[in-house]
Amino acid sequence: MERKWLKLIVYSAFAGVCIGFAAILYLYGLSLAPVVGIWEKTIAGLLFGFGLYFVIVMEYKLFTGMVARLVDMKPKEWFQLVVCYVFNTLAILVLALLVWAMQNSVSEAVIGKAVSVTEGKLGGNLFGSFVSAMFCGMMITFAVTSHQRARGKGLSGTLGIIFPVLLFVYMGFEHCIANQAYIFLAVIGKANIEPLRLLLFAAITAAGNVAGGIIFPLLTKAAESLKKQKAPENAKESPVLQEVAAAEDEAENK
Repeated sequence: MERKWLKLIVYSAFAGVCIGFAAILYLYGLSLAPVVGIWEKTIAGLLFGFGLYFVIVMEYKLFTGMVARLVDMKPKEWFQLVVCYVFNTLAILVLALLVWAMQNSVSEAVIGKAVSVTEGKLGGNLFGSFVSAMFCGMMITFAVTSHQRARGKGLSGTLGIIFPVLLFVYMGFEHCIANQAYIFLAVIGKANIEPLRLLLFAAITAAGNVAGGIIFPLLTKAAESLKKQKAPENAKESPVLQEVAAAEDEAENK
């Protein structure tokens, strides 16, 4: 049991480092463009996507990625999400401090961009932030589950990660863990932040990521449950019809 929790803590920290670097690359990419247009946002989104790509491929523990299997977890296992969130955040905090410690043109550009990004996020409508976070949760679940199903198919497994991530970064959907990097860097940069507004924003975006992340797993589980309920009826059919039904199920699963 202790080994299981130690692995969760270490892998959560690793995931935090990956997402922290992804956020830093994203900010630096945006800071290099005098005007952020379609190509600049696309390139910045791809830079961010590599962070999540390594999280999924290396099977690190990211809060928003773990949400995808929340419907299959027992209630006593839900605490793993809390542990994951905490150590994702702590790792990002350490990384943000190390970026600040560089004290060079890169750190200045990243911190300066984090200030403007964070102030923009916190100045928005909180309900809108929740909806945005829901959409992000959906995209993360798409990325995680598509890679799992296409793991042995080479390029499709990679594209299954990159496209959803590129979409949510390009659209500016709220990712509660990546936001921690922006916020910590913005605090270092002495951004104008109200503590209560910050806490509300963090809680709302985390809740939105969870809500969006479990929608499709819940619908999938409900569909599978209905399919199992029809199984006894199929058992009364002739062997030939049963074989046909089995072949159809196998084709659907493929």
